[in-house]
Amino acid sequence: MEEKIVYVDDDPTILGLVRDYLAQEEFCIFTAANGTDAMKLIENQAPDLVLLDWMLPDISGLEICKYLRESSSIPIIMLTGRSGESERVLAFEAGVDDFIIKPFNLLELVARIRSVLRRSA
Repeated sequence: MEEKIVYVDDDPTILGLVRDYLAQEEFCIFTAANGTDAMKLIENQAPDLVLLDWMLPDISGLEICKYLRESSSIPIIMLTGRSGESERVLAFEAGVDDFIIKPFNLLELVARIRSVLRRSA
């Protein structure tokens, strides 16, 4: 069975690239360009993992992460251009399972997704 992933990013170029690559790697991928749509997708699809951009136009990825952690242990990987040590610490304290700084390598992304999914199984 394909693992379901919700990927949230407001950059349409990156969103399309990652979506297509993960589909090619046989993941079932759902995408959203903002936090509101992401929350609806997560609720409706019950994904196995969430890829979450920090900087979103309506609700920050960090706030989404905190919200999800109140009631869920779903694995979360933060993908972001924020590279400071304090941002990484905030993300881990909010409950992310991994943190990837943009730009990133798609092969590494898939390896990290599979690693996080293995640990959560």
